[in-house]
Amino acid sequence: MNSKTCCTFFTGIIALATSISFFVILVGSQRTKPFTPCAGQWGPVIYLHRGNVTYAQENTFDAVVNGAVLNGANPEIDVRVLKDGESVLFHDQSMLRTAGKDKQINEVDIAEALSTSILEEIDGYNYTFTNSIPKLETVVEAICNADKNIGIDFDTKTSAAAKAGVKAIKNSACTDTKDNVIWSTPYPGVVTTLRKELESNGMDNRISMFMPSGYYSVFGLKFFMKTRIIQRLFSGTSIVSFHKTVHDAESELVQSWVDDGWCTGIWGIVPEEVAAYNADYYVVNEAPIFPDLPFGGQGGDGPPKETIYEDDSLFYYNLFVALAVILLFGSIGLFYSGFRCHVRRKKEVEDEDEEEDENFKEDHFVSEA
Repeated sequence: MNSKTCCTFFTGIIALATSISFFVILVGSQRTKPFTPCAGQWGPVIYLHRGNVTYAQENTFDAVVNGAVLNGANPEIDVRVLKDGESVLFHDQSMLRTAGKDKQINEVDIAEALSTSILEEIDGYNYTFTNSIPKLETVVEAICNADKNIGIDFDTKTSAAAKAGVKAIKNSACTDTKDNVIWSTPYPGVVTTLRKELESNGMDNRISMFMPSGYYSVFGLKFFMKTRIIQRLFSGTSIVSFHKTVHDAESELVQSWVDDGWCTGIWGIVPEEVAAYNADYYVVNEAPIFPDLPFGGQGGDGPPKETIYEDDSLFYYNLFVALAVILLFGSIGLFYSGFRCHVRRKKEVEDEDEEEDENFKEDHFVSEA
């Protein structure tokens, strides 16, 4: 086999391998199963987003314990880790919106955090009283002392917060937490940390990956909803959750997750909307109308913006499928071309050998004569 044939075959192998890889990633990952079977085995559970925010300011002891837990409701809380390693309940990275302080929450220590007041007026709504930033351990201890069976949804955005949440539950009076305490995060790396922390502490609580619209670059949310590539690469979740606008637009796609054993969650809804959806858990906005939030919901870092599901295109999915098909047929063509070249070259060598044999015979005949 000459160098040209070898090159053709080698190129064909690369094309074939690339094509198979695309198919495995795009098609094979679509049937990715949850870390543990969940659909039909858990829920429905309702969590109050940042506590009962009608009762008091978000993520405060009053909103979470007094407003939610003592009234039999499950709170969803946001965990942040401070610069000294202590943990508090706080949603935003910036302290400006809820505390009036132009600092990042991870730039302060526990002493400064506990001495900082939560504003009386947040997002244009006046609570008529100020409040305080609570320590994570204090809140978890109070929850578990009040009701060991209450549910908690730990919204976790960093690995440090993941470790802090697991430690707080492990050291609390809550014991059998599998069916009521969950962790949720949008970050694959945090999923890995959470699963490792839970297993090392002998816990098998469920982890939810919530997938916000607009976070997935040019590929779009629908690409990852369809392919489940993230869940294939970062195993550990049993729940996947989406904003209500995604549930409204992609009910069939959401159902395909359920059919494969996943539990599903929904956020961005108010209590009156729960009955309109079929999910395993709901993160509900029990909150007043905030005048400074024209699109409803609850505030966060930066100016308010409407949640719109726009990254619903499968352009890149279809592009990659088409590329995989082209590479597949291209590899077949290259193999065929290399085979034809090999056959032709083999015939040429045979013809050359036959010609040399004839010339040898002629020369031998002449020399004998």
